[in-house]
Amino acid sequence: MGRQPQVVGGRYELTGQIGAGGMGQVFAGYDRHLERPIAVKLTRADLDADPQWTQRFIREARLMARLVHPGLPAIHDAGVEPGPQERPYLVMDFVQGVTLDHLAEFRSELPVGVVASIGAQVAAVLAAAHRQLIYHRDLKPSNVMLCPDGTVKVLDFGLAVLLDTDVSRLTSTGNTLGTPAYMAPEQINGDPVVAQTDLYSLGLVLYELLTGTQVITGSTHFLVWRKQIEMMPAEISSRRPDMPRDFAALVMDMLAKDPRQRPRDADAVHRTLVRHVSALDELADVREPNSPSRMYAQATVSEPGYRTAATLIAPSMDYAFVDTRPRVGPMVRAVPDSGLERLQIADRHFDSGEFETAGELYRELADELSEANGPYDEQAMYCHQRLAICQLRLGNPKAALNRLKRLHQQMSVRFGARDVRVVELATQIDGIRVR
Repeated sequence: MGRQPQVVGGRYELTGQIGAGGMGQVFAGYDRHLERPIAVKLTRADLDADPQWTQRFIREARLMARLVHPGLPAIHDAGVEPGPQERPYLVMDFVQGVTLDHLAEFRSELPVGVVASIGAQVAAVLAAAHRQLIYHRDLKPSNVMLCPDGTVKVLDFGLAVLLDTDVSRLTSTGNTLGTPAYMAPEQINGDPVVAQTDLYSLGLVLYELLTGTQVITGSTHFLVWRKQIEMMPAEISSRRPDMPRDFAALVMDMLAKDPRQRPRDADAVHRTLVRHVSALDELADVREPNSPSRMYAQATVSEPGYRTAATLIAPSMDYAFVDTRPRVGPMVRAVPDSGLERLQIADRHFDSGEFETAGELYRELADELSEANGPYDEQAMYCHQRLAICQLRLGNPKAALNRLKRLHQQMSVRFGARDVRVVELATQIDGIRVR
């Protein structure tokens, strides 16, 4: 007779180990009750030396189960497998795909749009987690999985820290928490973990995907830690001159040694990256570009809002200043380098939530462009719309509404009243309430 498979929880049959980390082992499994494949994570056997470990693990599992996002494996169950040595376990989706460190093209320079797509998807997951005050702490290529349809899943929140005074932190597992090559300086120094800690790790992953080489290396953990604290990598634009300037600036900002100098949050990272995404179909590991789940995702459209308003005027207009060749049409004029630099500065202030500074810069640029190119200049209209958003954020909806109404008239003349951008702006205007 063959060896009987290991079963946990009385129903989850383990069919083979598929991963391991500092916190435990991950097995492919089969749910005998629901007759479906699942994944089971068993924690390290030595962790039960901590008498409160099981209680902390279950509490962590319950909190993680509340974190629902398409870029995360869903958690289905958790429990403790009895025996001479009890072992907590977690049951989650079985995700098919390949982790980034096993991509066929991993050690090559991936296309900028591909890296932007991967990064934007990860940033969206981090945004969801950070809003629950859950920080990953161990983001690295082996914890990001590319699925056959081109979607990305973030794996293994096992080292997540929950900033809740009533929740014990998972900081005493006996080993270094995190992977040295992807740890932020504050982790190494024992300082508090913040949202920007994960953004630093994501910045290292993006840099690696863009250059094909690991950013921080060393023969010992000590050397790697020292480099993480002291060494700033070369400007990514020197390695990838084909990168848009705002994308390159974002990556370098994410790698700032001081977390206060990194982007404000994952939302800001996503807003920049999403402007440059391209389909991942060109990757060898994307084998199902026409999967039903992707068809569903492509059919969803978010409601227009002020965070996405930069794309309402023209889909590619947001960064027409980066490449001064006309993108939208023959009426688009080139912007001098000084204007380009000032727009990039304004956009960075905007993404950092510094709306007063950004608004003044947008106002100056809008006036200059309108004077030079006329009232229907598309870049000028973009600046007017960004300025209106700043006014909204600063609590002046009346001024924002008046500016957007004038902009709507200009856009109607420039594009036509039935143009989707004009219709979406009208919807945006209708949503503003002035007390």
